[in-house]
Amino acid sequence: MPNIISTDDARFSEEVLETALPVFAMFKSEWCASCKRVTPVVEKLSDEYKDRLKFVLVDAVKNVKSSAENNVLAIPTLVMFKNGKETERVTGYFPEPELKAFIERNI
Repeated sequence: MPNIISTDDARFSEEVLETALPVFAMFKSEWCASCKRVTPVVEKLSDEYKDRLKFVLVDAVKNVKSSAENNVLAIPTLVMFKNGKETERVTGYFPEPELKAFIERNI
């Protein structure tokens, strides 16, 4: 079962910036084809990394404030945060080996 939290503008700071664990935040939308392709990969990785990393989904269309504050210009945008700061981001679809490498660089 995926270990992913959905958040919104009101809880973004609490769920992403003020947490002890590093955070993998996925900015997405329901209509986005690439988001739909990458979601199963993210869900699988959320189980694999559940003790080392927090996974958070943000609907970029419904949560404009969080998207704007994080300079999300395309979706999906995958952002790693550590100690409340962005460490790296990628945009678009990535297969599992590339997403694992992205995570490992930022944990």
